[in-house]
Amino acid sequence: MDLLGQSQELTPPRKRVDGAIVFRRFTNSIQANGGDEDAYQNSIVEETRELFDCEVDELYQGTGAKRGRRHTLPQAAQEAYMVNESLSANELERLEVSIGGETQREVNERIQAVVKQQAKQTRKWLPW
Repeated sequence: MDLLGQSQELTPPRKRVDGAIVFRRFTNSIQANGGDEDAYQNSIVEETRELFDCEVDELYQGTGAKRGRRHTLPQAAQEAYMVNESLSANELERLEVSIGGETQREVNERIQAVVKQQAKQTRKWLPW
C-alpha cells in the first residue's frame, strides 16, 4: 500500500539486464535531453575514445568484431560500454530538466560532454 492506502505492486516485474537494455536506456536519455542523431553518434565516438583510446572502427577491427554488433566485441569491451552507458544515463536523467541550450548544436555538445566526462571516470576503473 502507498501512503494513501491504495494497493500497488510491491516489486516491479524482473527482467534480465543486458547490453541492449542498457544501450536503449542510454539512447533514450540522450533523446529525453533533446539530443538528436548527431548527439547519439558523437557521444559514442567520444565514449569510445575515452574508454579505449581509439576510434570506433579501430576498436571493431582490432578485436575482430563486426561493426555495429556490440555482442561481437570482447566481453571486457562490452562490459565497459555497459558500465559507462548506465552511469551516463543516470547522469543525463538527473540533468534532464537543466541541460538546455540555445541551439541543437549546444544541446548535443552538452550531452556529449556529460558522456565524455563519465567515460573519463569509468576508464579509471578499467584494467587497461
